[in-house]
This record gives sequence, structure tokens and C-alpha cells, in this order.
Amino acid sequence: MMPFDRMSFAALFLLVLTACGGGSGSTSDPATPDPATLGTTTISSINSAETGISYGLDIWLPPGYSQSTARYPVIYAMDCEYRFSVLTQVLQQSATKLILVNVCAMGDARRWVDFTMPGASPYYAFITRALIPFIDANYRTAPTNRTLSGHSLSGEFAMYALYMESPANRYFTAIISEECSCWYDSSMSFSQQLPQPIAMEQAMYDADHRLPVSLVMAGDASGNEPEVATAYATIANRNYVGLRSIQPTYNLGHVPMDGPAFKDAVDFIFAAH
Repeated sequence: MMPFDRMSFAALFLLVLTACGGGSGSTSDPATPDPATLGTTTISSINSAETGISYGLDIWLPPGYSQSTARYPVIYAMDCEYRFSVLTQVLQQSATKLILVNVCAMGDARRWVDFTMPGASPYYAFITRALIPFIDANYRTAPTNRTLSGHSLSGEFAMYALYMESPANRYFTAIISEECSCWYDSSMSFSQQLPQPIAMEQAMYDADHRLPVSLVMAGDASGNEPEVATAYATIANRNYVGLRSIQPTYNLGHVPMDGPAFKDAVDFIFAAH
């Protein structure tokens, strides 16, 4: 098998992307040119016993991190291959200082495994049991302030993660789901009313009417907005206690909306802090 090339994948991914859609780490040090103003980037990796995959990581530390003793909120994001530069540009301009952990998808085929059910279940276990402890052990994080961010298929995973969270032990205080490929399953087939996420949201509601989470479900008018709006309405109509949520709409395109939507989501989430 040829080695995975994240840059080649990113180029290919942008050409083909449509609206449909315990570990250990090691690091190297391709830092940004001026960490005093742009922050510092580290490339790392982590092995997942839960999925059997080694995932690349792009980790961004905000300006002043090395001179500080402060603990920082963390945004965990998927799809590093095409999102990392977009998300870091937003965070470089943000008034809130954050750590970004951008997990690489490791190929388009793998996205259909990890970001849809049933593969989303072991992937969520990897994020919570392996990745989060690894990041908490190696960086000054604020364990009570984590955000999960996904776009397209990984936006669908972000919703699955929300449904799988235990009310007694939530890992994420905020969820950003952009252009969610809602209603897709691992067979790459589409349904307006995919039973599994509907049942998972129902189970979440039955378990606890409280949902102390900031939720952003963003859609694009030229892409997945109708599906996003349908999924959002189900949650909004529940009147969960403690839920802060918005469902902004853009008209920029499936991929180009990522940066503006992420910026607006960060502003919304951290306005409460």
C-alpha cells in the first residue's frame, strides 16, 4: 500500500468534495514563522486501539502560550487535510486564546468509516479515551472547556458525538457542526429520515432533558442547508434545559463556508465565557 500523503489527499479532496458529503504520540517541529503573533504549529500522531488506525494531528498553540502558565480551552476538529489552515487563520484573529487539535481523516474512504455509524462509535471512543487524555497530559488545557468541530461528513460525526455523550460525564461543552451530511450512512447511501440518528437523539432526550451545551449547526444554501435545518429543528423543538444553540445559514458554497461559519461559531460559543 502506498503511504498516505495528506497534501495530495487535501488537493484531491477539494476537487471531489460535494454536499454529500489508548494511543501514543510523537512530535516534530515545523513552527510557524512568527509564533509571537501567529502561534505555533506542531505535527504529531496518535495510534488508536479503538479503530486500529494511526491518525495524524496538526496542533496549534496560540500566541504567548510558551510565555504563559494559563490553561486554554481546546477545539478538537476533524479533517486536518483541508481545514487546518482555514481554522488557524480564524483563531489567529480571535480575541479568545484557544488550542486547536485538528485530527487528520487519513483518506477519503476512511471518512465514511469514522464519521458515520457504526464506525462513529469506536471513533468517538478514540477521541475521548485516547486523544483527549494525550492532549491533556502534554498541553495546558482547560478540561472543562472543550469544543468539537466538524464539516460535511465530520459535521455529521459531531452530531453523533453529541448523541453519544453521557449526561453524567460530558467531554464537550460545545459542538460545531457545519454543513452536516445529515442522513448519510456508511454505505454512502442517503435518506431524508435515517433511523439511527433519529433514535440516538430520542435516546439522548429520554435520558436527560438537560443539555448544557453550546450548539452551532451551520448550513449553506447551495449545499446541505435543508438537511441541517431538519436535524436542527428536531433538537430545537425539544426545549432542552441549558442548551444554547443557533442555526446560521450561508450562501458561499459547501467548502468556502467553513471559515466564516467557524468564526461565527467561535464568537457565539465564547461570548458566554
